[in-house]
Amino acid sequence: MLGGSLPQGFIMRIGLCGVLSVVILSGPTVTVAQSNAHHHEFHADYYQTWQRPDVGGSCCNARTTSDGQEVGDCEPTLAEVRGGHWFAWLRHQRRWVEVPDDLILHEVNPSPENGHLCWAFERVLCFLPPHTGG
Repeated sequence: MLGGSLPQGFIMRIGLCGVLSVVILSGPTVTVAQSNAHHHEFHADYYQTWQRPDVGGSCCNARTTSDGQEVGDCEPTLAEVRGGHWFAWLRHQRRWVEVPDDLILHEVNPSPENGHLCWAFERVLCFLPPHTGG
């Protein structure tokens, strides 16, 4: 193969790697779009009625930006227990946050496979764990 053309299989593998890298890199964009849609789906029946267990008041203070976009602060999220404490994925900051026990809600979960996180800036306001079968 010295000085010759590349084998067809090698070229196909390079092409497949290119396609996979585009799919992997576009993943977070899809997640962001889906999350905003979930806020609208759950806001009317669930989020707007949830009350903060620590100080009272609404868990969800959805707001509208100057360009007309609604920015919600409650959304479905990944959640897991570590060392006896809940942790939730704070999507906007791309990091896990520990959920204080006094911020855990005892409400009907609209999508039991997910946790639901209500947040403001870097602070957890409310958290509803996924259904754990118990």
